Amino acid sequence: MFIRRLEILTLDLVAQKEYYASLLELPVRLEGDSLFVQAGKTDLVFTQAPVHWVGQYHFCFNVPENKFEQAKAWLSAKTSLLQDDKGNDEFKSPTWNATSLYFKDAAGNILEFIARHDQKNAVETPFNSGHILQVSEIGLPSKDVISFAKELCEKLGVSVYKQEPNETFTPIGDEDGLLILPIENRIWYPNTGVPARMLSVKVDLEVNGKQFKLSGVPYEIV
Repeated sequence: MFIRRLEILTLDLVAQKEYYASLLELPVRLEGDSLFVQAGKTDLVFTQAPVHWVGQYHFCFNVPENKFEQAKAWLSAKTSLLQDDKGNDEFKSPTWNATSLYFKDAAGNILEFIARHDQKNAVETPFNSGHILQVSEIGLPSKDVISFAKELCEKLGVSVYKQEPNETFTPIGDEDGLLILPIENRIWYPNTGVPARMLSVKVDLEVNGKQFKLSGVPYEIV
């Protein structure tokens, strides 16, 4: 599954433009009420939120499987990494064979770099912004995770990823693209204090050559 385009809300387009252009060094374009960010193979779009809108999203970028340490050094020189309650700022998943770190953008969204070590995407050159490969995860909280996961799997033709369905947290998809399904108000990892809220989102997905559009809330798939 591939996330071709991700569109989410933000209150301050100018602050986000500065962050993604200067800190993450990604190509950006501000047009009217939308900020377009080229995040590798994914079009990341921020649109102007209403004045009193509140919320933070969670999404993730794949980086080359052999460049986690370089990516960490590159990013930590620019911004603070999020830590768990033990002070750890990198996180290994034996089940996923992956290593992650987390940080926040100018809007307080919970961002992640993940090196998925089973992927054959190693590179030889030193890590740079061109190694931000794609958006590979977007968080979609709901009130009934298992039912939502079942619906998405049936409509998209995908499966739950490397675990059994769980009522508080279930990922679906594959290493190229995952929909992360937490129960509403679950605190985003690691120890962020940020609750998973059901927020407006538009996601263009490609699954086995087929195109889908997921939008909401309430979430709809076409």
